[in-house]
Amino acid sequence: MKSSILFFTVFLSTIQSVYGYFYLSNLANSLPFKGMMASARLNNSLYLFGGENATSHYSSDFYKLTQTSDGFTWSIVPQKNSPAGTAASQAYITSDQQNFVLLGGMSSATVGKIAPLQIYTYNFASQSWTLQTNQNQSADATGFVYNREAFSATYDSSSQTTYIFGGDNTSTVFNTLHKLDSNFQATALTSAPEARFGHTASILSSGKLVVIGGVASYGLAAMKQVMVYDPSSNSWAYQNTNGMNGVYPSSTADHVAVVNSQDQIIIFGGDSRAVMRNRQYLNTIAILDTKTWTWTVPTINGIPPARRAFAVGGLLDDSHLTVAFGGALNDYYNDVNVYDIKSNAWLQSFDSSSSSSSSVSKGVIAGVTVAGVVLLLIILFLLWKFQRYLRWLIARIHNDIWKPRTGEPVWAETSRLVSQVFFLFIFIMFLYFVIRQAVDSPNVTQRIESASATVEVPDVRFCFDGFPSQSATTINGDNGAPGVACMTDNGYSCTSFVQQLDMSVFQPTFSDSLGAVTCFLFRAPDSFKLTSTSGANNGSRLLFTMFGDLQTTYGRIHLSVYPKNMDPNAKVYNTNDSIPVYLSQADVLNWQTAERNDLQSENVFTIQPSTYSALSYDIVDHRYLQSVGWNYVGFLPITNSTPEIESNFRSEAPNPNYTITHTDLGLVAIYPSTWATLVDREVKMYTLVNALGFVGGIFGMLIAVQAWLFGFRPRSPWGVVHRWSTGSRKQSLLSGLQSKFKTTDSGIPLVHPVHHRFSTNEFHNLGQETEAQRVSRVEERMQVLELLFKAYYVDDEVFRSLDNANSTTKDNSNSNNAPHAITTPSTLAPSTSNPFFGSSEKVPKADGFSHMFNERQSQGNIANAIETNATKEFYLTFKSSETWPLQPTTKEICRVLILDSSFNPPTKAHTSLLKTSLAHYPKNHFDATLLLLSTKNVDKQLTGASVLQRVEMMQLTAVDYPHAAVGLTTHGKFVDKARCIQGCYPDIPLELYFIMGYDTITRLLDPKYYLPLPLIDALGPFLSQCHLICADRGKGKDAFWEKVSKEFGMNSIQRIKLDPACARLSSTMARKMIQEGDKASLRDVLCDSIIEFIDKNHVYI
Repeated sequence: MKSSILFFTVFLSTIQSVYGYFYLSNLANSLPFKGMMASARLNNSLYLFGGENATSHYSSDFYKLTQTSDGFTWSIVPQKNSPAGTAASQAYITSDQQNFVLLGGMSSATVGKIAPLQIYTYNFASQSWTLQTNQNQSADATGFVYNREAFSATYDSSSQTTYIFGGDNTSTVFNTLHKLDSNFQATALTSAPEARFGHTASILSSGKLVVIGGVASYGLAAMKQVMVYDPSSNSWAYQNTNGMNGVYPSSTADHVAVVNSQDQIIIFGGDSRAVMRNRQYLNTIAILDTKTWTWTVPTINGIPPARRAFAVGGLLDDSHLTVAFGGALNDYYNDVNVYDIKSNAWLQSFDSSSSSSSSVSKGVIAGVTVAGVVLLLIILFLLWKFQRYLRWLIARIHNDIWKPRTGEPVWAETSRLVSQVFFLFIFIMFLYFVIRQAVDSPNVTQRIESASATVEVPDVRFCFDGFPSQSATTINGDNGAPGVACMTDNGYSCTSFVQQLDMSVFQPTFSDSLGAVTCFLFRAPDSFKLTSTSGANNGSRLLFTMFGDLQTTYGRIHLSVYPKNMDPNAKVYNTNDSIPVYLSQADVLNWQTAERNDLQSENVFTIQPSTYSALSYDIVDHRYLQSVGWNYVGFLPITNSTPEIESNFRSEAPNPNYTITHTDLGLVAIYPSTWATLVDREVKMYTLVNALGFVGGIFGMLIAVQAWLFGFRPRSPWGVVHRWSTGSRKQSLLSGLQSKFKTTDSGIPLVHPVHHRFSTNEFHNLGQETEAQRVSRVEERMQVLELLFKAYYVDDEVFRSLDNANSTTKDNSNSNNAPHAITTPSTLAPSTSNPFFGSSEKVPKADGFSHMFNERQSQGNIANAIETNATKEFYLTFKSSETWPLQPTTKEICRVLILDSSFNPPTKAHTSLLKTSLAHYPKNHFDATLLLLSTKNVDKQLTGASVLQRVEMMQLTAVDYPHAAVGLTTHGKFVDKARCIQGCYPDIPLELYFIMGYDTITRLLDPKYYLPLPLIDALGPFLSQCHLICADRGKGKDAFWEKVSKEFGMNSIQRIKLDPACARLSSTMARKMIQEGDKASLRDVLCDSIIEFIDKNHVYI
């Protein structure tokens, strides 16, 4: 909802006299602007009488301000036969709480005159006043007390005695002290050492009077010394005071003083009593401890009240000092302020008095310490738990940063990194600058004008100030009552839109106080608009004619204009129309406060009778930026749309002959200044969107300087998402590369050398190759290089365009030159044929060259690996990734599933063993899979397929499993196999799982293979670090397993059951079928890729 207020109401809210630090929104319009009121406390209420305001020196208003548990209430006290208006009086409540006693002060009848002290009593039961002063009393009579102001009247409820001290009556300053009894009979007491006025006199529990501050003959009385009157000895004495830390309160007069239960006197405010143009005011609190006579000037939290004098105050409970009203120069206040003595703070509500201490308890400190220690231990544990991953991460980051080019010296790379750090620092500083600039950006306003033939009309209020309700004589049938008639320049009557406002609801105040105030409001419906062109329309300007008593020449008419949706009069007087008003209740209260204090200055004009006036206006839709973070971005801002009005006014001098020809008071013409729709859009001068251009420019410039200094380095086609992905995402990326870029024995371009003779690790083992093999390697390597460039580095559009152009040229050539009646072999071929490849062999745009790489490593590559590693106990001929057996998801222990067999050839029974074993354990239990072939079997000699052929078939089987490898070992015993595998990876804690059949496990547990060692000693270490997965071949083996369980336990041995259809399959069966040529049955035993390999290489035949 549109809730922002107009600029002029914002302005008024900053200069108004209602400080309202204690929030009293319900009373803001009820509390009067007054000072010099007489006050007296009764329980939790202050009774207030008289006082002065901006327009009257004296008043007889009677109020009651009551403190409640959550705020204050305000009421007018009913009274009969009230006394004349007074100011600067003193008051108290009698000890029986039945009467309010008003003493002294000045009124229009007593100011500047010699008169006895004016005493009135108000009875709460009868609600009536009684005069207690003998007005005929002579000044020479005994017990005569002069009427006065700026004096003190201190009531002792225990003896029902009132002490009257000091003050002045415009001609004399008194030092006399009088005592009034319960019947208001006066007795003169010992006069004070010096005369005072504007002071306070406070009574302590001992009955002594303490006089503080005020004005003496030498000026303001110093706070380093107070006067004390002792009723028991009827004597005065000066009492020296001390200042806490040597600090004394400022000397003051016309202040507030109250006494608490500890005999501490609390004073607030006051003034310097200098001439008006030099007078200064206070708003500080000072506390005098009468037991030690020490002043304390506390540092108070919260929002302090405005500086003032002649305020009223009281302790309405044991812990809060209430200070209200008062004034400073011509400014009067109608606020209520509460000082919390215990928390030493000015409150905005009583809820805020319960704020917690700012100190931190020992329990909180201990809790934070324990939590910090626990958090530190958790961090240390996590660092220890994931230390391997952290080392990998650090190494990864180091490899990403430190990338010297081949042959480049260390100083060059170091200089490049130093410059990068320096440029990064510059970039961060600039980024901080532009972000800070956007955050601290000032708001600017843009005016947008859109031409329009129609313009809205404003609300116009006319307030007649000083005009009677009607004239003494009737002129031409007009009784002279204030009123307004409306018409447009084309004769359209708009008087029906003028309504008289009820002054009993709210009456504006004007400082000139010319007399009665009567107001009218012109408020037209939304459909009524002014039109710039002539014709069938409402007209282009409003003409208001004002009527009233023509004889009242001193009267004035105050004119105010408002946008319809921002007119507070509509809410205050409840106009009951369909036009919404966007002002909040607080906005309306602030406006009423300014109206009552005559502080309006925007769009307010004063008209004299018998004048012609003109007012031009523009209604502007001001779109203020809301204070939200989104507006720092710079587009689609969040705003509050607030209608505002701008006006210009001109009034001619009164025409002395105007009333001769007119029965009205004058004419006002109101018209639009601009025939347009006006929008003031508030925008930020700098935003984050603006900053993006600067940031991008600086970033590009730094990159260019870096490339100019240290040369250009090509960027990787992989981004952060690819480079830092882990788990299944990383595996999918690697699997995609592996499947699409199938490598051969030619190696990986730019990673592996073209030939072993270029390898620094294998230059001693050059090997012998034929020319055909070398050419084949180059061709394969070139294909991989082209595919990678096509996929990640270059766009092949121009190459395909060249192919299309070449095809089109050949097609045109063939169609023009070929004979029409003769057919040759060349004309039978497609026109798009290629001298090297047919059209079907062109590289697809999406799949690249991947269809040309259907084989894994070539026989030459595998044979070379076997020959190179012939002396090793264990080595790999194939692995699916460079990090095998580790994966990014590997924890503390790396689990490897090993299928050890002769693979002569690999059958579906082998694959079933792998799949069943993987399914037997939870998902992702194993980090790697290994197909292991022993070149030296314990019981068998190698027959059938050669080692090279078996490795190739094992590799065809391994490609179907993630993170798999093919390995060879020279050992036949599982104990030795496990030892050499673990020895190849000393830095990786391996946990090996061997898959074996029933026959194999019986051989493993046969003692003859381990003589002379006992079986338990030979296999104990092996079974403590490795696991066995045994595939049973059926029933009838219970005795064997009972023996195994008894000797070794079953913690490291798992039994699985194969599908009966797969359990019967064997490599011997497959070889027999091959030799018999039973290819139909062979497909039930072997996979298609194995059958294809056997056929191609003529194995077992």
